[in-house]
Amino acid sequence: MTTILRLLLLLAVLLPAHANGHDLGASEALLTEGPIGHYVLDVRVQSDYAYLFRSPRLPERCGPVDILPGSAQLTFTFDCRSSPLSLDDTLILPWQREAIFLKVIWADGTTASRVFVVQGGVIPVDMALLRAASGSFSDAARRYTLLGVEHILFGIDHLLFVASLLLLVRGPWMMLKTITAFTLAHSLTLALATLGFVNVPPAPVEACIALSIVLVAAEGLRKTVHGTTVRRPWGVACAFGLLHGFGFAGALSNLGLPSSEIPLALLFFNIGVEIGQIAFVAALLGIFHLVHRRIVALPRWTEAIPGYAIGGIAMLWFFERIALMLA
Repeated sequence: MTTILRLLLLLAVLLPAHANGHDLGASEALLTEGPIGHYVLDVRVQSDYAYLFRSPRLPERCGPVDILPGSAQLTFTFDCRSSPLSLDDTLILPWQREAIFLKVIWADGTTASRVFVVQGGVIPVDMALLRAASGSFSDAARRYTLLGVEHILFGIDHLLFVASLLLLVRGPWMMLKTITAFTLAHSLTLALATLGFVNVPPAPVEACIALSIVLVAAEGLRKTVHGTTVRRPWGVACAFGLLHGFGFAGALSNLGLPSSEIPLALLFFNIGVEIGQIAFVAALLGIFHLVHRRIVALPRWTEAIPGYAIGGIAMLWFFERIALMLA
């Protein structure tokens, strides 16, 4: 691995050390329709993060919005007395989330649920889609694929792990085998956990994911030609990929998906994760090939900077997550 590519990998660590790579950036909410056009919108949120959830923007005939804060949820209430919400209405949620899983209980007792993703900084909720259950197959596929792409591109610890793997590989063929092994491994545990065959507590998984980054970064720093990790980095990727799959599953299960949508969500969320992962690796390699002949040669000692930076940040994550477990 050349000095320039190592410096490009360093870009991946210029991020807040406290970031949670497997927070899907999604929340679960419940909209309940009461008599005479009265609505209650509850969203699960800790009081420290209530500032992320501003009042929804309503159709002109509805409002005003009352806010009832709580320790574990935030409640918005409003009225549409002239006529209840209809198929033509859209609620705009200016919430700082990548997505929400919204369940609706209508006044007649029927229910509907659906995932809505951010668009232009807000989350639009089309009432027609909730009246018509989950919508088309192609629309659901698009939503879950987009959710997977967004999750991986904002999943800082996952990207750092992929970057640390690149510090180990030698040549394009070994890189292909390593990334493929990682993909197959985390796809397996993602499926097993999401479908309920395996149940692993999320807190230890998150701590172990941080530790896996530390271990791989350390191997990248002390690698030798005859070392096992250099000769078989795909084995390391496969072993730790199983662990990362449980992290993805924990993020996806936090949406509270209905059982009927789990297979669909699992398939396309995983496809989205792989698209984002490939894009990340391709971006690093593409930048390298564009600029490697135009950068001034740097001292040899700078080659160790990315490994130490990745390992140092991951170690901070590890201690932070252990502290949360013991709190």
